[in-house]
Amino acid sequence: MKRMTVTLWTILLILPLVRADDDVQRAMKDDVVLRALVDEIERSISDLELEDLERPYFIEYALQDAAGASVSAEFGAVTSKNESRARGLRTDVRVGSYELDNSNFEGDYGSYWGRFGGMMGGATMPIEDDYNAVRQAIWWTTDRDYKNVAEDLVKKKAFMESKMIEDKPDDHSREKPVVYLEDRLVPSLDLPELEELAVKLSAIFRDYPDIKDSGVSVSAVGGNKYLVNTEGTRIRMAGARYSISVNAEVQAEDGMELSDSFSVHVRDPNDLPARDELAQRCREMIEQLIAVKNAPVMAESYTGPVLFEAEAATAIFSQNFRSRFAGGQRAVGSRTSADDFANKLDRRILPRFLNVVDDPTRERLEGQPVMGHYKYDDEGVKARSVTLIEEGKLMALVMSRNPSKEFSNSTGHGRGVYAPSASIGCLIVTADPAAEADELRQELIEACQDEGLEYGIRIADLGSTGGGGYSSFHMRYGSSGGSGTNPLVMYKVYPDGREELVRGAEIARFDLKAFKRLLAAGDTLYVSNSGGRSHGTTVAAPAMLFEELDLAKIDRDFDKPPILETPLGRE
Repeated sequence: MKRMTVTLWTILLILPLVRADDDVQRAMKDDVVLRALVDEIERSISDLELEDLERPYFIEYALQDAAGASVSAEFGAVTSKNESRARGLRTDVRVGSYELDNSNFEGDYGSYWGRFGGMMGGATMPIEDDYNAVRQAIWWTTDRDYKNVAEDLVKKKAFMESKMIEDKPDDHSREKPVVYLEDRLVPSLDLPELEELAVKLSAIFRDYPDIKDSGVSVSAVGGNKYLVNTEGTRIRMAGARYSISVNAEVQAEDGMELSDSFSVHVRDPNDLPARDELAQRCREMIEQLIAVKNAPVMAESYTGPVLFEAEAATAIFSQNFRSRFAGGQRAVGSRTSADDFANKLDRRILPRFLNVVDDPTRERLEGQPVMGHYKYDDEGVKARSVTLIEEGKLMALVMSRNPSKEFSNSTGHGRGVYAPSASIGCLIVTADPAAEADELRQELIEACQDEGLEYGIRIADLGSTGGGGYSSFHMRYGSSGGSGTNPLVMYKVYPDGREELVRGAEIARFDLKAFKRLLAAGDTLYVSNSGGRSHGTTVAAPAMLFEELDLAKIDRDFDKPPILETPLGRE
């Protein structure tokens, strides 16, 4: 009886694997690309070997098959448009073992760039469903990369023998193989429809002579992502992304340039805002820019409490934190920063009332689609939620298949088309307790009174005030011009509740101490989506009241305004 139980249990374990293999075999009959990838990886792992060099222990192919279309327009006229159709292959060939292989070595940049085709990617592929042509391209790329990485391992071992290296983590984590096959999408996009939308939105700016420059870009990309490796993972996922980006710039009489923008990123075209709503957002952005343009310059410096509304707070948090939550070991031959978050694990880095999770399994947040949502990452590991900060204490980091001393396995956050690395998916910041908007403004006023200040500062949006060329779009998604941050929409808040719009101030810098000394945070999240060239991300955070920041008047030499009036201003 015991023997039968063991046999039955074995059958139950094997059945899902058999069914998964059947699914793959059926899919390969109708999908030339999948068949070529699987056939070539099976041949490579069994036959690829050079004399006196180690054979590969792991091979992975990631292929993107996509069509793209984009249109840009200014003041109702098309400035550029294009359509594209491409297939790109990333190969990851590893020699050695999971414990020690050719990766995580900074000793030879030449072979690194050779391995990734000079552009962090394996190779371009035929776009036609020709089995022999596709397989030939895979074969050639694999052969080239194997020769490079086999030499890398020899150099890495020689380098390590001359160094004091202790407690080095494994080079590659062991993960459960996955079979997940979505229906194949035939890439096809409607360029004329994109063009019509870009032209109509950009024409709105013709009604505002104050606008110095503006632009609208509408783009879409759709297709299939494949991932196969020698562990048995077989993934095919289909999807699309649609993006709308709108920007505008004005120039004040004193020469100060001010710019703002907004963007929309969705996967389902049904989630795109209605055209009337997009038009209204364009007009609101323009009118806000003109109001800031006509506002007085903040002449004096300020040191004291600053309230960032949710949109601005999300931008600032993203700028300062999103890349720092990425875990993984340093490459042999390199060094880590003393400020690396791996050195701050189990320490409090935020106030006790703040919590941070990264949850790429979320499809919607606050009623909005989540661009940072995915089912499997770009290394074939299932996405999962990770609690990063709990009651202000740093508890974990997001991980790819590059282990560290602290974390030996992936959290399903290996992201990137050409060179996957640990990266956030959907970063969510929440407060407990959380304050309502009126409570936050009252706390701002009280904090200023405690400091004996005449007024406090409330920042609603970020943007560039000229000189750096960075709009609020760039600030919003993690870029920064210089060491300071230039608020675009900023108010002086007086004890009686009166507010005065001002412009022309710069925040000196942000550091972890400023976030750690937050006084309060709001109860409503602002959801910031970005499309990205390779993957989408989402950051959501509430309003934040900082205990103390330094603001100073921007001291720069601005360009003179145009001599002639804009043609749009002539009657």
